[in-house]
Amino acid sequence: MTTTTSLAGAVFGHTGRGDYGHGHDVCLNLHPNVRIESIADPDPAGREAAVARTEARRGHADWRELLAAERPDIVSIACRDVRDHVDQIVGCAEAGVAGILCEKPLAATLAEADRALEACRTSGTRLVVAHRKASGYELHARDMVRNGAIGDLVELRGRGKGDHRAGGQDLAVLGPHILDSMRWIAGSDPQWAVGHVTQHGRPVTRADRREGDEGVGAIAGDALTGLFMFDCGLPATFTSYAVTQDSGAAHSQWFGYEVYGTKGALSVRNSPGGLCYHCPTGMAAPGEQAPWTRILLDSWEKNADGSVRDGHARNTASNLIMVEELVAAVLHDRPVTRACTGEDARWALEMAVAIHVSHLSQTRLALPLTHRGNPYAD
Repeated sequence: MTTTTSLAGAVFGHTGRGDYGHGHDVCLNLHPNVRIESIADPDPAGREAAVARTEARRGHADWRELLAAERPDIVSIACRDVRDHVDQIVGCAEAGVAGILCEKPLAATLAEADRALEACRTSGTRLVVAHRKASGYELHARDMVRNGAIGDLVELRGRGKGDHRAGGQDLAVLGPHILDSMRWIAGSDPQWAVGHVTQHGRPVTRADRREGDEGVGAIAGDALTGLFMFDCGLPATFTSYAVTQDSGAAHSQWFGYEVYGTKGALSVRNSPGGLCYHCPTGMAAPGEQAPWTRILLDSWEKNADGSVRDGHARNTASNLIMVEELVAAVLHDRPVTRACTGEDARWALEMAVAIHVSHLSQTRLALPLTHRGNPYAD
């Protein structure tokens, strides 16, 4: 590591195959103790553009070459395509990188996630994965739950966007956001899972498999449901099915989860942009006695100068939370509490995979799974 106050940053992307997701190309520069020094991207034009965008000093065609030449302290694995994530995490850990921010999902299979986490454990590398509980309304909802604002928890309900990716793809690339958040809210690990996956209304078989986008591997289904029981006795569901909406914004508002308690309920949607609603009674159903009220946080809705914070600015603020958590972990050995760790991300992947494995085996499955590969593989 260069010094205790100045960390050399690097970014891995792949223009034309996943590119740079959700601002993770520039986010390391948001922190005063980090400066992006180098970029790895095999596409010459994409690499040149990323160097200019991040004000990096150097660009490399290969991430392995970058690690050997630059020896960065912190790396942002920014590519949306998951295929290189684990090799890059392992390579960073073996090269002595102190901290990694990885675009979601962590890995395509649980076996790959296991390999990534073992490499980080061996090297002491801190790993943060870009799930979106690192945002204003998610953090506020968690604090309300922990402070008893809605009483004892009784149920969690989550759903994907239900857009053109409904079913297997929605679960693979967006479902882990919600599954991670629900486990976080529950404060407990899932004990078992039951899943049901359909295509055009009929149960899928392995013959229905197709190759998913963004390198996630074989998937199936245009609709699915998962039921989970957490160790604390709290049930949770996740569903994804096609929803007819007029716009992508409407699909984003569908994307989220509800938390039901004995004294009220919360609805959290569209993180990191963020919508949050509160119902003040345990009867969280439509009616005059149980109105849902939108929660508005000036700290998330507005910039420091009082102007309205747009979606891009909220995404940037979420990225800053992740980078702050990672830098604090690296420099001060602090636990990551406002963002998703590698262990958290593996649990989210575990829950997603369990829906498919349970469906194919027609059984309720204990977690963690013994099956660590792709459930639709030969």
